[in-house]
Amino acid sequence: MRLQRFYTSAYISFSHLFIRCSDCSAFRGANHGLSQPRNKESLASMIHVDKQLNRPSTTTSLLSKQDDEGEDNKDRQTNKLDIFGQPNDDDSITKRKNKKAFEETEIQGPDRIKSCIPYVLPLIDGDSFGAYIYDRIPPLGMLDYVLLRPIVEGFEAVPILSILLFVAFALGPRLTDQSREVRFNAQQAILIDVSLIIPQLIGGAVADADANLPRAVMEPCSNFVWFGLFSMVIYCVVSNLRGKRPDQIPFISGAADYAIGPF
Repeated sequence: MRLQRFYTSAYISFSHLFIRCSDCSAFRGANHGLSQPRNKESLASMIHVDKQLNRPSTTTSLLSKQDDEGEDNKDRQTNKLDIFGQPNDDDSITKRKNKKAFEETEIQGPDRIKSCIPYVLPLIDGDSFGAYIYDRIPPLGMLDYVLLRPIVEGFEAVPILSILLFVAFALGPRLTDQSREVRFNAQQAILIDVSLIIPQLIGGAVADADANLPRAVMEPCSNFVWFGLFSMVIYCVVSNLRGKRPDQIPFISGAADYAIGPF
């Protein structure tokens, strides 16, 4: 291709030189009476030949265009690979990021049920804060009496069961090599249960001091703790059943994610 371009350029240059030399000879011959200047037809034919020589051929232009496009495509294909030979285009990067985000936030298969089980622990320890609500709403009290009260009474009869359940949820998922989502929910349930220690200590201190605070003070405080507890538990259970990781609880979700580590 380059050799063909060189020959074409050389041919055009020599043709220009020959035409100019001929014009100069004709001009000098006309001035000295040696020859007659060329007529208009000959000059027109020379101009036509000159234009034909200067016009690039269709084959040459097509070949040069294909050559340039081939080099551009080669450079573009080379740039799509990184130093490790992996695709480096924007589509591949976006797909990898979306896949990673999907894997980090989605809960698959049986893990949805496993992730809900640890939230039994804060329900058992925080059931006492709903005494006023169960008293005012009998259907809700009946539901608690049938589903949750037997478990609460069993743990109150054997206090060590609560400690064993706490340790099982803290270490069990990690020792049994559960998925990261199950370990995250177990750690988050433990932190929710730990957050109940402060209101329990305050309630115990008030009971020991025989303060006899009026119900107008005790009921709102107890209901506030119960509503906060059940709101977090319901949010976590519903999110797990839908396959979404419940990581939007302020402070607690961030602490749980930090506790289980990056893997």
